[in-house]
Amino acid sequence: MKIIGIDLAGKRDNPTGICVLNLRKAIRGNIDLCTLYSDEEILEKVNSVNPYLIVVDAPLSLPKGRCCLEKDCECSVGGHFRQSEREIRIYGSVLPLTFRGMKMLTMRGVGLARVLSDQYLLKETHPRTAQKILGFENLKKDLGNYFHFNIDPNEHELDATVAALTGFFYVNNCYLELGDANEGTIILPEGKKCLKMLIYED
Repeated sequence: MKIIGIDLAGKRDNPTGICVLNLRKAIRGNIDLCTLYSDEEILEKVNSVNPYLIVVDAPLSLPKGRCCLEKDCECSVGGHFRQSEREIRIYGSVLPLTFRGMKMLTMRGVGLARVLSDQYLLKETHPRTAQKILGFENLKKDLGNYFHFNIDPNEHELDATVAALTGFFYVNNCYLELGDANEGTIILPEGKKCLKMLIYED
């Protein structure tokens, strides 16, 4: 069983971090990291891995009642946030989906979700909040306590690793799910206790 974590960039010219976590081999170091750019590269990678679960750091749906995020559209009365963003505020602030950078990221995430959701189990997460819940202060160092990186990871690959790790906790029923299932939810680790599941064989 494989999980892919994706730290999606809003612009296709910017780096998207990818982490592949294989759950069948409980051996320290069993993650593969890479950086990709275009939607075609991402989809090719996903299809080559054929994962059980994909967890993405990007909004994968629009607020209820909205068909887009343009301010001059009639749907703009639908608001700037989904229920999941309102609920996640107990952990920290999040940007409205209608902010320029977030709008670009959201529409890219929604587009990829339309393609991927027909074939794969797809979930959304927020690595910064997951990191806070897990008590990670230095991602490279803290994740290095559990994984051996196949490359020297950049920040996007580290966020993708947090996304994949959140997927691991989801599969093992140690997660929170925020928001309205009909609108789009965000999954997070249930707490630091989830880390006890990361027991590896030498």
